[in-house]
Amino acid sequence: MSVSLRQLEVFQAVARELHFGRAAGRLQLSQPTVSKELARLERSLGLELFHRSSGGTVLTPEGSELLQQADVVLEAVRALERAGATARRRRTGQVRVAASPSVVNRLMPQLLRQLEHHHPDVEVTAVEVDTGGVTAALDAGAAEVGLGHHVAAPAHGRVRTIGRDELFVIGAQSVLGEGRSVALDRLADVPLILWPREQSPVYHDAVLGICRSRGLEPLLLSGTSRVSGSRSYLLREGRAFALGPRDFAQSESHGVRAAHLSPRAQVPLDLAWLDPPSPAARTLMAQVRALVH
Repeated sequence: MSVSLRQLEVFQAVARELHFGRAAGRLQLSQPTVSKELARLERSLGLELFHRSSGGTVLTPEGSELLQQADVVLEAVRALERAGATARRRRTGQVRVAASPSVVNRLMPQLLRQLEHHHPDVEVTAVEVDTGGVTAALDAGAAEVGLGHHVAAPAHGRVRTIGRDELFVIGAQSVLGEGRSVALDRLADVPLILWPREQSPVYHDAVLGICRSRGLEPLLLSGTSRVSGSRSYLLREGRAFALGPRDFAQSESHGVRAAHLSPRAQVPLDLAWLDPPSPAARTLMAQVRALVH
């Protein structure tokens, strides 16, 4: 066959970006390679797929028509790869779990311990992702099962809420005081560290909704993909506070404390998976549900 999958991938990337440099970056190829592969495709098809000028790059009518077919072919190949990976994992008993930062310190260790004890034939790889990264990991084929809060359904799978986790206030004692609970409206002058909204819009908006329902319009401080990342020193120094489930609250134990909200609040704990789940994935999901309930 004269048309290769790489050529179709290059064509699709350039059509999406309408910029050769950005397409090259997206594919992790050099720009000359992108140009050569696209030229080969145009020669094979006997068509000009793009108009190139000083004003930019645009699809020709023929390019627009063929892009739809390229999308179909590439999605079919990805589906084949997913099916092959599922068959391989079904044979080997392997399963990969995408876990958000808010579940890696308590739920994931419990899950791995239980599987190791009761199902030693199931080999689990934990794929730790940023907040909001569970669905992307499933869609990219980096994992077959995902755990997190406010998780969206993957393109080729499903998601179910299996429990609810209490939300805690995390910060220095100088900010939270000594009580077991904190009224958020007391923190009007303290910034809230929160991941960028585009990472997980639903979760981000839910956290802000909880604040506002308790009389707080928070001063937002973002710019890091993880609350417990490079700006966590602000929590220890009493210059900011954070909101997170119990797992996250336990992870931030050095120099900070966690307190209940007053009144208390919860966030949904979601389990997502790709269809059809392998036997190993089914075993893992059943164990997760048992732990949560």
